[in-house]
Amino acid sequence: MEEVPFQKVKTRRKRSRRCPPGVPVTAIACEDEFDCKELESLFRTYNLKLEQTSALKALAVLATLACALTAFEALSGPGLAVAKASHPAHGVVFASLFVVANVKYLRVGQLQQIVSLTLLFAFTFALLCCPFPPVAPGSHAPTPPPEHGVWQLALVTFVAYALLPVRTLLAVTFGIMVAISHVVVTATSVTAKTHKLWRALVANTVLFTSVNLSGLFVRILTERAQRKAFLQARNCIEERLRMEDENEKQERLLMSLLPRNVAMEMKEDFLKPPERIFHKIYIQRHDNVRYLNYSQKIFNS
Repeated sequence: MEEVPFQKVKTRRKRSRRCPPGVPVTAIACEDEFDCKELESLFRTYNLKLEQTSALKALAVLATLACALTAFEALSGPGLAVAKASHPAHGVVFASLFVVANVKYLRVGQLQQIVSLTLLFAFTFALLCCPFPPVAPGSHAPTPPPEHGVWQLALVTFVAYALLPVRTLLAVTFGIMVAISHVVVTATSVTAKTHKLWRALVANTVLFTSVNLSGLFVRILTERAQRKAFLQARNCIEERLRMEDENEKQERLLMSLLPRNVAMEMKEDFLKPPERIFHKIYIQRHDNVRYLNYSQKIFNS
């Protein structure tokens, strides 16, 4: 039976078409997928469970945040605001998505749809946390300060980077849109003195920029660690299979050269400490032995 040798799978990352010349393969912008399609497919299957777990964590954090804000708004007293009606609705939506995503046999396409819906409702949740003016006309409720909703938006942005399994470009777009929405709403809705408003806007912009950069840094490190762990696990399994195949070849060779009882005894001795392997002489004594002398003449034509 002909043996099929192991094929060495390339673990090099494939260059994207948009990668500029001269950039090393290990650059983040060029790490789209592995060079081997089989290896990339295995990584997607291996990473599906991790992505599902990350999505569940993100939905749990968002649902907890929406419920906590709902309780806080209910205890803060009467008043009509946009966020008071949106927080319970978003809490129900995030809890429903958590239940749908917590399925044992979930496909890649289904998970991507759930993640897209999560990102959409996370954006609406963050947008409605911005400092909008009171809804009721003629209301004497105070206008929210410029820093209203900043920590909610920062938390949602970091969750999108660190937990939601989306493309890095999509996560960056989400973070930028959330930051721009808060700055625009604050600049158009908050009635404060000009110098105080600009100071608050600059502080909020610096904070959102820091959150986006830190989230992007965490995301890059996480993706690298996942791919590195997958490669290490794959290479470990490959080396183990290769060693088992070599051991089978050596055992068959040993069985073909020596009697079975001697070969099995040598195989057992190989498992002993190294200092005892080569000090044993495999000689056995037999009382009744017959010697057969056989010779054959070769006749030339």
